[in-house]
Amino acid sequence: MTIPKSVLAELVQEIPQLRPQIYFKTSLTALSHAMEDQVLASSDQPLVIATFQQERFYRQEAHRYRRIANLTSQVYVLAAPETAFKNSSEYYETIAFSTKETLSKEWNLLVLGQQYSSCLICNECVNSGNDETYKLIAMDQARRFEGIWTFDRQVCVQAAIFLLNRILKYRPELEEKVQAAREIYGINVDVGMGRKSGKIKSSSNRRYQNKASKVVTQNPQFNDPFAQRLVTYLQASQYKLLKAYRSIAAQEQKQRLINIISNAMRRSLDPDEIIKVAVQELGEALLACRCLIYQCRALDVTATITHEYLGSSVTSVVNQQWPLQDNPLFQKAVQTQEQVSIEDTSLL
Repeated sequence: MTIPKSVLAELVQEIPQLRPQIYFKTSLTALSHAMEDQVLASSDQPLVIATFQQERFYRQEAHRYRRIANLTSQVYVLAAPETAFKNSSEYYETIAFSTKETLSKEWNLLVLGQQYSSCLICNECVNSGNDETYKLIAMDQARRFEGIWTFDRQVCVQAAIFLLNRILKYRPELEEKVQAAREIYGINVDVGMGRKSGKIKSSSNRRYQNKASKVVTQNPQFNDPFAQRLVTYLQASQYKLLKAYRSIAAQEQKQRLINIISNAMRRSLDPDEIIKVAVQELGEALLACRCLIYQCRALDVTATITHEYLGSSVTSVVNQQWPLQDNPLFQKAVQTQEQVSIEDTSLL
């Protein structure tokens, strides 16, 4: 039953003019709470669909959706179960999906009413895993998502089509309730693309669709540029925070390395043991394929490699003679008495 494409991918394919942006999780949390608060503060009875990557994220917001369910009967919550989350119709419709589904990497929230529409459709950006600093700050503030946030009813209707289709794949017994939602909120007609996405089966469908179209023109304040600027400022402040996190993480990594080597010195007075720990920790901290530590004097011609850290598929050079006099990097270090680094070794 796995659905290969994300909601965002389908939405962008259907409406190519959409331009996804990058959002931090804190920004998405603020936007989601604002959308939920709008539902709680209004007299409208909208369709509300929310997807959560994991059950524990849903548990943090469950009380909000119980309050929303007191205002509207069309509430659907999807999440990947971890403990007790399951298909249920107790307070609102809960729909469980496998962690292998693309929804486990998505953040989707849709609010579609007669007087208000908004959707937040996002995919989590996958980190390459090579950024050690990123690993050290692997916290919610650093998680980034690509997606769209809009009040455009045309886009919201199309997002509702994709989300309701998923709900029916996981819980086909909700066909009657989903069909009622389609008729109430005018979802059977794609107002954005100007073509039929399903047959209109009743005059009430036309009435609701006409009413929805009027809402778009009568409520332009919902697409106020101020809201877009507010999100831009929120994102900018988040980038500054991330930069600060990276700086703190780099300092933490450096201090951790110093502490490990210092502890090794306190545990043993054997220089060989201390250097052995140092070369291992340096190699791991620098993500190097090889790290060498050897003792020598400034005028020595060669040095013997005694300690080495190796990455995978790298040949050892322990006990080999290392040239010093003809080594430009060593000579530069002797002259400047400072560290020497090369950003790109392929240029050597």
